Amino acid sequence: MPMGPNRLKYLEMLQGVITRMAGNEFSLRTWSVTLGTAVIGYAASKDGNTKAAFIAILPALVFWLLDAYFLSLERKFRALFNTAAAVQDDTPNFSFDNGWTAKDWLPAAFRPAVWLVHAPVIVVALLVGFQVFQR
Repeated sequence: MPMGPNRLKYLEMLQGVITRMAGNEFSLRTWSVTLGTAVIGYAASKDGNTKAAFIAILPALVFWLLDAYFLSLERKFRALFNTAAAVQDDTPNFSFDNGWTAKDWLPAAFRPAVWLVHAPVIVVALLVGFQVFQR
């Protein structure tokens, strides 16, 4: 059965949300690395205070949490998209209820695409803050 205009529009709307979630994740990762690197770089500089590196931990944690939130939402919307694409009739309900719950956040937080971005910022901030690297 060919896809009707209503179902096609619904799928386009869902794809727009998925794209926006992916864009949010990319922005968060960029900000996390940029801000963390700047703070750590200042702390590790000759005139900087190495304890200032600890300041980079809080934003990195917040960005990590937000990144995991958006990834978990994106995954739920992808599942909703796949379900809507498999339906054979052209009377979509245009629902955006994807069934997201807070327990969906934790698995997303420990996906390699998330923790491999934010955890190194935290680890380096700790190493610099505790003066593991001597000047």
